[in-house]
Amino acid sequence: MNKIAADPAQPYRGLIAGYTDAIRQSDFKANIAILFVAFMMGPVLGNYPRFPHYLPIPFVMLPFLVVYICLLAVLIPRYPKRGGKHFIVSRNATVSDFAKVVEADDELEQLKLRCSVLSELLWWKTLYIRISFFVAMASIVVSVFLLIYIWYSQG
Repeated sequence: MNKIAADPAQPYRGLIAGYTDAIRQSDFKANIAILFVAFMMGPVLGNYPRFPHYLPIPFVMLPFLVVYICLLAVLIPRYPKRGGKHFIVSRNATVSDFAKVVEADDELEQLKLRCSVLSELLWWKTLYIRISFFVAMASIVVSVFLLIYIWYSQG
């Protein structure tokens, strides 16, 4: 049986808290992943002189560039245009800029709008993290086969 909440805004506040936490976690994951991608590039660049002559360095480094761009896109702060009049980003903000002038119904609409903005933001962050993960995993597999080829062709 579904119970109606005493405060109609409470479910939206819970969603906002969940979205905010998930966005922070995705930012943390992206920071850690940037370090791991840097560590993955080391062996590839270290063995580059032994690569086949038909593999230019830009082609070898392209997956790493794609991963870095995706991870940096996760970390770039976004200030949405939807709901922008209530999301003030200013260098010289004053107390009067944040005066509470919304009604109860307007507050509920603002919470719904904030939920939709955070949901869209989290969707894009998750998409970029997934793209970078799959590209990184594929490049690891290709790099392992390439390094095995190098080791056995040199020996």
